[in-house]
Amino acid sequence: MKKILVCCGSSMVTSTVALNNIKEACQKAGIDASFGQCKFAEVPFQIKTFNPDVIVPTGPLDESSAGGIPVVKGISFVTGVGIDKTIAEILDILKS
Repeated sequence: MKKILVCCGSSMVTSTVALNNIKEACQKAGIDASFGQCKFAEVPFQIKTFNPDVIVPTGPLDESSAGGIPVVKGISFVTGVGIDKTIAEILDILKS
């Protein structure tokens, strides 16, 4: 099972929108995935406890806090522009 961590400033609205889009894409691609959701400040802790395969922030995230885990910027889920490209990048990481 692949693990995806979605994060935003408050761990509520934008990360939920992103999570729902990514979940639907994983289901269509036949990828079994579990999801974590948190605030930017909680990413280092979530890396240790959730151990994600990819991190998708919906805003600015200090990538040094990602601990070497691939980060795919998820601002497209907020703007609505480039969602397909973002999803393709996430799926490529999960399939590798």
